[in-house]
Amino acid sequence: MHADADITRSNIHRWIYLASLCLIAVFLPSSRYMLTVSEIILAVNWVAEGSFSTKFSRLRADRAAIAFILIYILSAIGLIWSEYPRYALTNDLLHKLPTLFMPLIVATSVLPGRKMTRVILLLFISSVLVVSFIGFFTRLIQPALSFREASPFIPGIYFGLMVIIAAFQLPLLVREITGSRQYFITALAISAWLIFFLFHLRALSGVASFAAALLCLTAILAARSDKALIKILLPVIFIIVTALAFRPIVGIYRQTHAEPHIDFSSLDSFTSRGNPYLHDTLNIIRENGNLAYLYISDEELREAWNDKSSLDYDRETLAGLELRATLFRYMSSLGLRKDAEGFMKLTDKDIKAVERGVTNHLNIDRPGFYVRAYEEMMSLHIYYKSSRQMADWGSLTKRIDLWRASWEAFRERPLLGWGTGGSLGAVEHGLQKNGSMLSGLNMKPHNQFLSIMLTLGVAGLLITVLLYTFFVLERKAHRSLMFILFLAVFLVNFIGNNSLESQPGQDLFVFFSMVYGYFYPPLKKEPGFIY
Repeated sequence: MHADADITRSNIHRWIYLASLCLIAVFLPSSRYMLTVSEIILAVNWVAEGSFSTKFSRLRADRAAIAFILIYILSAIGLIWSEYPRYALTNDLLHKLPTLFMPLIVATSVLPGRKMTRVILLLFISSVLVVSFIGFFTRLIQPALSFREASPFIPGIYFGLMVIIAAFQLPLLVREITGSRQYFITALAISAWLIFFLFHLRALSGVASFAAALLCLTAILAARSDKALIKILLPVIFIIVTALAFRPIVGIYRQTHAEPHIDFSSLDSFTSRGNPYLHDTLNIIRENGNLAYLYISDEELREAWNDKSSLDYDRETLAGLELRATLFRYMSSLGLRKDAEGFMKLTDKDIKAVERGVTNHLNIDRPGFYVRAYEEMMSLHIYYKSSRQMADWGSLTKRIDLWRASWEAFRERPLLGWGTGGSLGAVEHGLQKNGSMLSGLNMKPHNQFLSIMLTLGVAGLLITVLLYTFFVLERKAHRSLMFILFLAVFLVNFIGNNSLESQPGQDLFVFFSMVYGYFYPPLKKEPGFIY
């Protein structure tokens, strides 16, 4: 009877363990709070299960798990020379706890079977799909919402990564589960939706990560094909598709960088109604080459606008932007003077666009991704035109300023860095040294490599890379196509984000490192490679 009780108790803990993994898969894209609860359940169940001598015997024999855990311990060691130990404990080390307990639990527990692993992956993909529908239709119903609202539950930079993983994983998973052509085509259609949604999300780092994964997939399939035509055709198709996708970027670059000469001495002083014009010749903002702050008659424009729109001229657009400035830019994009006569040339469509926060008439019919590209190119032009003083116009210019500041701080303590928890202080030091307008905003480097270098120095970055590489080789994860795509996605994302310094990024990276490193079911085994 005692043996039966042990078996029952063991089974209960086993099912809680598997259920916790399923919950983590479901809540990664949908709820940070429930994700934390799921991880707590996973950890508490592991402790309640007991059998620690057996578990730690398994851990001692698992060198890959030990290497992964050492990455966390390395951050803990960084407390020794940190000037911010309290912040390190309550933020850095807290957020990185999955790096400690996830490999510990996975390595000392019985691995999920093939069917259970499929369930976990399908639950994750289903959750990503449902959240993408919620985000898309929410913005469809409320067009004035920011594109960031397309990811309703977690930051878009992390949801974009999940979308990519799900899009690549689903067809491979369906291919393994069933040989049905109909199901495989359905899976490809769902993946196509997810890729469309990724561009709808306008997360530039996500699009860059997708391009990197697609490049890896193309190279691998071409290299492994026995047909010469396929070896040539796949790279050619990739190059053509990429060229077509980025061709509009060339036009956007020309648009945002156009600077036709203007003779300021010949500017008209009065409107056709006899009101004086305001000419701010020092303001560098242009739309389609036209300076936005020339030929301004606030009196005429205010009256004309307020007669046509329910939004007050002196307040904000539906997107939260200054309406007056938005109107100036939009009218400038059409080459109109900002007076009553110019306003009369605007259509109802133009007025609705301004109310939504559209600053250039060309962006009305542009796909969202290209609108985002326009915004970032505009911000880059303004950033360098202002001698790097105006860094807050776009996310890319902010990142460039933060990278410059991070590099300055790193150069002062290159070997061991500023210690765990020291990235904020280090970046602030660099921002002040560079005289950046971002100083005082408590910002991190927005680059995972720089983040590690700032806290643990070049020594810490090297050790971290070696430990994770050892984990990959020991678990033979590099033989999995999905792991290669997963890693490519994250490595590109690391360039523009502190992906491992926040809960969604940390949890996603660690969870799928465990999935692909420990219990991902191979679709097909071949010498030297696993699909």
